[in-house]
Amino acid sequence: MKKDPTPTTPSGGRAAAAVRKLAAVGALVLSLVAFPGHLAAAQSSSSDFRIYVSNEFGADITVFDGRTLKHIGDIKVSDRAGDVRPRGMAVSPDGNTVWAAVSDFKPQMQSSADRLAAIDVLTDKIVESISAGVNPERMALTPDGKVIWAALEASAQAGAYDAKSGKELAVFPVGIEPEGVAVSPDGHWAYVSSETSHTVAIIDAKALERVKFLLVGNRPRVIRFAPDGKVAYVSAEIGGTISVIDVAQQKVVRTLSLGLDSRPVGMAVSQDGTRLYVAGGGTNAVYVIDTATDKVIATITDKMGRRPWGIAISPDGSTVYTANGLSDSMSVIGVKCLCVVNNVSAGRGPHSVVIGRIPSGQ
Repeated sequence: MKKDPTPTTPSGGRAAAAVRKLAAVGALVLSLVAFPGHLAAAQSSSSDFRIYVSNEFGADITVFDGRTLKHIGDIKVSDRAGDVRPRGMAVSPDGNTVWAAVSDFKPQMQSSADRLAAIDVLTDKIVESISAGVNPERMALTPDGKVIWAALEASAQAGAYDAKSGKELAVFPVGIEPEGVAVSPDGHWAYVSSETSHTVAIIDAKALERVKFLLVGNRPRVIRFAPDGKVAYVSAEIGGTISVIDVAQQKVVRTLSLGLDSRPVGMAVSQDGTRLYVAGGGTNAVYVIDTATDKVIATITDKMGRRPWGIAISPDGSTVYTANGLSDSMSVIGVKCLCVVNNVSAGRGPHSVVIGRIPSGQ
């Protein structure tokens, strides 16, 4: 396969918070009354963890206790709500650090708002910020946690950054409006989706060389690798499809249709790789796909929040969480019943949701 030449390197309050807290408590109380029979299924029995929801229009990140769903607090990313936004998030391999992609709403050029912010799960404090190109939207870490890959939406690029020093390692031209980014479980490949060109760029993450483009569905959003690294899934929002990429062959081998009205974005693969959970923003649904048969085995709509966008799975695999952009909420889904067991209030315009683990012994 033809490889690209060396990559280029560019030069380059209080009252509102109280109201949100009261709303969160109220929503939690109401949900306990509404779904009493399923509450136990929604609580993980594994080690303590926290759930982080980035709020695009609130310029903050809502934090929940993973076992009780108690609203712990909000991490302010910026004082400029409506101008600066956190969107995609990623978690370090040990789960102790949550990274958030932060940018402004008018990305004509790189600004001080464009950064990758690291949050210490133990303290819920931002402990590091890395300057990152123009308008970073989503991000992913290598399995060893040493390198961060970010999709730089406004500049049609993908960047690689040293997680410890913040040094920019490389920047690659990809497609137009890059959004999704994922790193293979073996750390060899970085995949970057681009919304307007309907492509996935394949980058050799070890050699730092871009090697190929693949055409996928219309307006690709999120990319997720299977745990064994054999396939990668790409959601296409406008196409209503999921492209399945064979990693060894570097080609699309199957396309799963969820319907044009589904508008799939966020995805999460179960720890054993047998299920793919897809957030359908257009139908206020979560689609559950059996990865062995590529069939939808459940479509969860009852009591779902409006426009589920991001999605994540609890450490023990018993619960799925969605960030709901139009209802300012997080839906909680029990895996056994494949039903919504709770809804809790988040911030303004939830975008993504990830799981952080509290360090053992703390």
